[in-house]
Amino acid sequence: MKILLDGKCTVYFFDNIQEETRQKENEDPQTIYIYDMYVINPYYRDNLREDLEENYQIWLDSAKQQEYDKLAQEIRKKRDELLAETDKEMCLDRLKLNMPEDISMTNIVQGIKEFFSSLKEIFSSDMAKYRQSLRDIPQQEGFPYNVIFPEKPKTNDEDKGES
Repeated sequence: MKILLDGKCTVYFFDNIQEETRQKENEDPQTIYIYDMYVINPYYRDNLREDLEENYQIWLDSAKQQEYDKLAQEIRKKRDELLAETDKEMCLDRLKLNMPEDISMTNIVQGIKEFFSSLKEIFSSDMAKYRQSLRDIPQQEGFPYNVIFPEKPKTNDEDKGES
């Protein structure tokens, strides 16, 4: 336990400790330990050590939850930034709608057909699938410790060298 200037202290928890013996060629075997480490920063008080010992599992569970919440927040922040970068690809101005000069029932019907055709194209595009994959990140097995971000598809603008 390490006491910090603001009255808090740092408590380290080690969990899932595994001992392994490794040996490199022409060397003596070495014992190493593999473990999960969790850190919390409670305020120091005189009976903190006793509280930690008596309620070890509660403190450990709290430390694990704090780490999980922090990592999940960081992953969601990155995901949200990636979604924001692609918002422009899903805007209605990408529908390339043609507004007829004279309004007639035929032109209105044709415009509606074009609208829904363009909408279908956008929502079934690689970009739409990419964005859905980003939204599904919290459902990945292993979230937030083992997350695989999808690869962003190239847009027409990127293919043309525009930004």
